[in-house]
Amino acid sequence: MNQFINQIPPAIIEKGSRKIFVKHSNIFNINNNITRCYLIQSGMVKIYIDHENGRRSILDFVGHNDWLGELSLFCEEADIKENKVLHEVQCLEFDIAELRQLCKENAEVSFYFASYISGKLLARSYRMSEYLNYSLEKRLASFIIKHQNNGIYNIPHTDVSEYMNVSYRHVLHVIKHFCELGILTKGKAYVISDFDKLTQIKNK
Repeated sequence: MNQFINQIPPAIIEKGSRKIFVKHSNIFNINNNITRCYLIQSGMVKIYIDHENGRRSILDFVGHNDWLGELSLFCEEADIKENKVLHEVQCLEFDIAELRQLCKENAEVSFYFASYISGKLLARSYRMSEYLNYSLEKRLASFIIKHQNNGIYNIPHTDVSEYMNVSYRHVLHVIKHFCELGILTKGKAYVISDFDKLTQIKNK
């Protein structure tokens, strides 16, 4: 949703206060009402749900310039989604009640959030279509490019396999293939050694 970041009305930014969430912490707790929302400036958060049958589905990974909790501006969320900070998050924290009032008073602010939320929903719909029509190699290349940070990629394979609804071994096989092609270099994390090749796979 980064296409909206340059369009954030100053009236929104003025309401924010800086906040940090450490690795492995939760931004929202499932038994609490949402009274705050957040604009992430750095770091990454995993959003997921646990099903009654014991299985887990990762809905999204959110990071730089993404919002968390913004749906509560327009509706009361009955079920708070599970979340876990993967990399320390620095963000701006906003009071939901203040932003709701601002949306009522300021058409530009209301339009901004409506545009952002609709863009997020469309992106998730497109992702479901990609699952059905594209190879894991192409999808994983796109995922790595989106979620890398200064050329470093380090999201656990287990999380990626859950997110893409494929086996851990399949993800590992494609990652190893990228390393063999000289696209990734393995260390404590993966370093993207050849952005051009990775982009070619993403676009093919």
